[in-house]
Amino acid sequence: MNNQQRVPYETETSRHDIGLRHTELADQHWDRGKSKALAEAEGVAFNDKHWEVIVFMRKYYLEHGLPISARTTARALNRYFTNRGGSGYLRRLFSEGPVSQGSRLANLRTPASATDSSFGTIY
Repeated sequence: MNNQQRVPYETETSRHDIGLRHTELADQHWDRGKSKALAEAEGVAFNDKHWEVIVFMRKYYLEHGLPISARTTARALNRYFTNRGGSGYLRRLFSEGPVSQGSRLANLRTPASATDSSFGTIY
């Protein structure tokens, strides 16, 4: 995974111990099957590309905490997947928004402002 510099004010939970986040994720016993079942319920044809995004999002959460805004996660996703097309690639995978839908499928809390109809888009 890319080393990304964390800006302290960009994460809501950055001050929390990474051990607590690790325990939180471990206690979920999350696996590919759970993501796939959720994806199918949402009409997403889940595949390895989706799973790669889910794994990235869970690792990003573990390392950085919950972002204050969806834009922080969107930027991190775009940087990490830029060689595949960035946000366009992610939009094709997650039609309801890579941050919103991706967070749901990764069993993570959705960052604030992930869906903002006044802005005219969803993350």
